[in-house]
Amino acid sequence: MKFLHTSDLHIGLRLCEAPMNGEIEAALDAVRDIAVREACDAVIAAGDIYDRAAPSADSVAVFDRFVTGLSAAGIPILAISGNHDSPERVGYLSALLDRAGAHVSPVYDGEVRPVTLEDRAGPVDFWLLPFFRPVQYRAAVEGTAAESWGDTAAEAIARLGIDPGRRNVLIAHHFAAPDGIESTAGGIGRVDPSVYAPFDYVALGHLHRAHAVGRRTVRYSGSPVKCSFDEADDAKSVSLVTIDGERAVRIEEIPLPVRRDVRQMRGTYEELVSPAFREKGDPDDYLRVILTDEEDVPDAVAKLRVVYPNLLRLSYDNQRTRALGRLEIVTEDETGPDSLTPESVFAQLWERQQGAPPDEETVRLAEELFRAAREAEGGRR
Repeated sequence: MKFLHTSDLHIGLRLCEAPMNGEIEAALDAVRDIAVREACDAVIAAGDIYDRAAPSADSVAVFDRFVTGLSAAGIPILAISGNHDSPERVGYLSALLDRAGAHVSPVYDGEVRPVTLEDRAGPVDFWLLPFFRPVQYRAAVEGTAAESWGDTAAEAIARLGIDPGRRNVLIAHHFAAPDGIESTAGGIGRVDPSVYAPFDYVALGHLHRAHAVGRRTVRYSGSPVKCSFDEADDAKSVSLVTIDGERAVRIEEIPLPVRRDVRQMRGTYEELVSPAFREKGDPDDYLRVILTDEEDVPDAVAKLRVVYPNLLRLSYDNQRTRALGRLEIVTEDETGPDSLTPESVFAQLWERQQGAPPDEETVRLAEELFRAAREAEGGRR
């Protein structure tokens, strides 16, 4: 059985208000082409299909084209919801889509039925465990005593009814980490990797860097594109996984092409505009610039955008800002006040006050509050 494992597509993502759907769609096109070239039996998308619970029509169309392209090639997709998704939206018409080879997790109701695919060695059961919070688990499973993230995940897995005589693959959107690691990441509590023992391979989503957890067959594929400047140094890939009839697992990371990169540049203004510096990368990349000049450069953003049109963030690192204990944020996007949204203003204010961007859970809660406020005002912005 051969399949591709990807996750955290975040379709609809805006990086400092710059839309990233073009980059995401190019990466998904590459995933589809790799699946066809490698004659894969399936493609896994382990949650966070969309960046927001209420995706735009354009974002839905991007995912639709991805799924349709795989279907045209005769390759099933196995997808689950993540913490950024609305499980109701992701799971809409899931029973009907099953017949077309698009297997999408429905809303969790306490029961998960495997999607079984066959190869020459026999059946492989794929368990699509949708994302749920502990409170959602307790609402779905009557009489449970599980309360923590780890306990609810462990109990949900124990309820699956796995046949140990068959090959089994789990698809989940968890923060998996051994004991002693921080208790949460991105608003999600820790799950101990030991709960995955019954599975031949575990396709995880949530963390954006490709890596294994506990054992090499419990893996995060990482996101297909860079979703923030914190990921500027990451190399994005998709995981090609093969499980043979003896249950031996082979994993290969296949690099994904970059249509427009996300980079950080550091130096004085004169260094950054020099021809030698410009040759270090594509000037059209999405950029964060850290100026080391001791004095502020007048109209620095406008001047630098002549050379680097997709400059999205500019800050200073000098004696003054080091004395403040953090970089001074100068701009996230200076295209004018009409381009600002309540969400972007909130994110900028949070970063100015806290010294770091808001985490995913804080962003989600803010978006829900702003959405509720708009609805209460009849949709006025």
